[in-house]
Amino acid sequence: MTLDSIGEVVASRRLFLIDEPNREILVKMGKPQKTPHEQDYSCALQVTGIGDERVDCVVDIDAFQAIQLALRYIGVRLRLLNQNFGGRLRWECDEKGGFGFPSESSDT
Repeated sequence: MTLDSIGEVVASRRLFLIDEPNREILVKMGKPQKTPHEQDYSCALQVTGIGDERVDCVVDIDAFQAIQLALRYIGVRLRLLNQNFGGRLRWECDEKGGFGFPSESSDT
């Protein structure tokens, strides 16, 4: 599911490229919303300042699971972006290239 807008942002994290510390890269997660005509919840997310900046949306059975899936999706997305940018992407709290998001292999 893809959206045009992330809606109300409930969490964000700033990242940077090692050789471009002033470049603003921002990860944003929207507030989980009940999906229309369904019992599921969706959670929008976006990475700006790098890549295609598309707004993506994950859907799961309730708001907590939508958040959990969104966090894992962001982790995978950032690892792929980091590969595409030669491993230069960093989070200010982890200089070794970790982003503070769950791994796709984490237990749920």
